Amino acid sequence: MLEDWIVVTFGVIVVVCAFCVLIVVLRRQEHRLFESRYKMQIYSDVLHAVTEMNLAGNDPYKLDIAKKNLAYTVNRLNLVGSARVLKSTNDLLDFLNEHAGKDFDALRLHNILNTLVIEARRDINPEHARRVEEAQVRFRFFSPPKK
Repeated sequence: MLEDWIVVTFGVIVVVCAFCVLIVVLRRQEHRLFESRYKMQIYSDVLHAVTEMNLAGNDPYKLDIAKKNLAYTVNRLNLVGSARVLKSTNDLLDFLNEHAGKDFDALRLHNILNTLVIEARRDINPEHARRVEEAQVRFRFFSPPKK
């Protein structure tokens, strides 16, 4: 009789411990998923802000709004971006500052954006990013000619 109680008690303890471990694992997975979604939104916003700057052209009003949008987005990116994404973003900002109001090398901009996208993909989903890199995909970006 006492042995039955020990077995039952031990069984209950094992089930409770297993349930607690399961909850912790599920919470961590949920947190990683939330973090990945948030990063994806910010990384998308960075590319959107760069596109808005390109589309603004020489319109000072649109360009001012696009610059503000980029600044807000980069500030959010600084909170969650991986080291490689932040480095790529710094390269992008250096490039944009160097060529502010001047003609710029569209190929260099595309190379910087490609690096940024690759690093963002690695940060969000490394396995998928590896498969895309192995396929040697080059990302394309719309960049209207400056007038």
